[in-house]
Amino acid sequence: MMQADALSDLIARQRPNWSLEQAFYVSPEIYEIERRGWLARQWYILGHVSEVAEPSSYMVRDLLGESLIVVRDASGTLRGFYNVCRHRGSRICDKDGRASNLLCPYHAWSYRLDGSLRAAPAMPEGIDTRALGLKSVPVREVGGIILGSLTADPATADPIQRELEPGLRYCGFPQARIAARRRYPTHGNWKLVIENFIECYHCIPCHPEYASVMRHIDVVARDAPAAAAAWKEEVERWSREDADTGSPLGVAPGVFSLPICAATRAPIGGGRKTQSQDGQPVAPLMGAQRRFDGGASGFRCEPFVFAVALNDYGLMFQFLPTSPELTDVVITWFVNASAGEAEVDVERMIWLWDVTTVQDKAIIERNAAGVRSRAYAPGPYSLLESWPSRLVARYLRELPAHVAP
Repeated sequence: MMQADALSDLIARQRPNWSLEQAFYVSPEIYEIERRGWLARQWYILGHVSEVAEPSSYMVRDLLGESLIVVRDASGTLRGFYNVCRHRGSRICDKDGRASNLLCPYHAWSYRLDGSLRAAPAMPEGIDTRALGLKSVPVREVGGIILGSLTADPATADPIQRELEPGLRYCGFPQARIAARRRYPTHGNWKLVIENFIECYHCIPCHPEYASVMRHIDVVARDAPAAAAAWKEEVERWSREDADTGSPLGVAPGVFSLPICAATRAPIGGGRKTQSQDGQPVAPLMGAQRRFDGGASGFRCEPFVFAVALNDYGLMFQFLPTSPELTDVVITWFVNASAGEAEVDVERMIWLWDVTTVQDKAIIERNAAGVRSRAYAPGPYSLLESWPSRLVARYLRELPAHVAP
């Protein structure tokens, strides 16, 4: 196991605004330190309220090598537990379901939906069953999205809720239904995945479809002052003349000035109404949005909470570290629950982010292969990679607190 001094030396060698040394992307020892400490304290998207909409419904999710049960109890309260029986450790649930209690299939211990032990057959006298409830994990419903963590202080979800909830509600996430879900298991360390997702320096060479749709490409993907000025002018005109005035979200003041937790809007650009290939709607309006104003709402709380809302559909992105060099990437698309199947063109809806994420999977895996080389060395971040640089700086600042002396 890596010692604290060795990791401290590795951190001390890092140059500001440069990518990480190889060990941070490939070392099983560093990943285990992260998994038990820093990663365990972060918040992750686990699912959507529609997946546990009714009392007594539950879902089973994996997070950082742990199996979790997220359940809505009889009173409607959302609760999270480790999927581990307090008798001899058996898994209790294998898949999503609905039940009045949680029954372990091994020795029939059962648990109420608040996690307390309900029955334990043939136990000797003197056993305090009150101390044998399921071990809990923090969960939080934020605007229709279910967040979870292994060890986070529940209060640390308050700023996420404060920043994201109003916009998610306005855009209709709590009343949405799942229209599609795709998984993109990516053979690369979670940091490579997140760094790639939060920068667009690579967008022009790697994402021609995305670059053809999202006009902010002139600001985030190249250093072009004239184009950036033109985009700023377009955003200001859209904000004055076209933007939905009922939205609680402000227009993004600048692509590189957002805090790590923020919700903002901006136009797609080019007269598009949504992110379909032809720019035309693929589903009815969502939530309280009253017309197609061509806006895209972004919801972020780095490093693992991201969602997007168009006028007619929404998306949530799950980034789930599963091993030192494997990250499970999941995208879920939503439409209004009232939207009929015939009103939703699923293939046109998923087009942009599906093709973009398939491309991202390929380039991240090429990146990961190069990082494994003996020739790899950290390189400097560009002017267009301030968010990855910020993420790395925060990670290096906070990681030492989770290393045993």
